[in-house]
Amino acid sequence: MVLGPAAVARAVAVQVWPLLLLAGVLLGSALAWWARSGDPVPAAMAWKLLAEPGVLGLVASFALHESAHAWALGRMPGITGITLERTAWRTSVVPHGTMSARQSAAVALAGPVACAAVGAALWLPDLDRPLSWWYLAHLAFLLPCFGDGRALWRAVASRRCDPPGSEATPESGSGTRPSAS
Repeated sequence: MVLGPAAVARAVAVQVWPLLLLAGVLLGSALAWWARSGDPVPAAMAWKLLAEPGVLGLVASFALHESAHAWALGRMPGITGITLERTAWRTSVVPHGTMSARQSAAVALAGPVACAAVGAALWLPDLDRPLSWWYLAHLAFLLPCFGDGRALWRAVASRRCDPPGSEATPESGSGTRPSAS
């Protein structure tokens, strides 16, 4: 079964439900206080200190990151399924099937590049520079110590070692499987 981007985004949100619950309770309480007392300070603090960075920064950026991987994988003809790998600290998409080195590199780039595009869209016109850094920071996942970086560098290395024209195709069954994260 190939999971779509929406299913992956929901899985990321479910993974961090305690944070979402805490943000919702605190923001709801602060808004109730504002409505009752006329004092907007607790609501502004709850938004700026927890809701915006926690929900729009952390959760939304990771949901976009993993959804972009799922979107890219859904367009690869050699992919027969996508499953989710969950640990206490992360949710990652895991493709099943075969991909060429070029396809593997494209999938590895999809998550960080999608987040970087949103970060740039927030940063360049000065819409919300602090929030933009949550998205721009996803470019760090292209470092070889992370799954996307390892998949990207493996794809680059395999293309360098292969003679021209010998790239694996999905039909040949000898493509690579990235560990997208």
